[in-house]
Amino acid sequence: MSSTFGALKSNAPYLFIMVGLIWAAIGVLTGAIFTGWPVAACIAAGVLVKFRPGKRLTWAWAVSTAVLGFIISLYQLYAWSPFLGGAFSSLAGEALAGFAVFALVHVFLGYVGSASLAPVKSETS
Repeated sequence: MSSTFGALKSNAPYLFIMVGLIWAAIGVLTGAIFTGWPVAACIAAGVLVKFRPGKRLTWAWAVSTAVLGFIISLYQLYAWSPFLGGAFSSLAGEALAGFAVFALVHVFLGYVGSASLAPVKSETS
């Protein structure tokens, strides 16, 4: 299990970009304009993690991107929950399950962003 987790941590830039592309697909399918923020934030986090690991900006950007995606996933859970009892109950159930999993993915991204990318303190005398 730890080798799988280590492989995911080493591929963190690609995970951030992949999650950004999933947000883009969600935005295209739903027409929700607010999904543009997590798309841009996730792709920028992936680029920063790839090319500037260990920097303060990268660490802060990666963690805040994960929090942003988590909050928007929670909002989607809240927005879909009233449809559970109506005509759209099957669609709402699928959306709730998908966004619950997506919220957990963002928790994992937050862990990867905070654990492996923590800023390195410079040692000056």
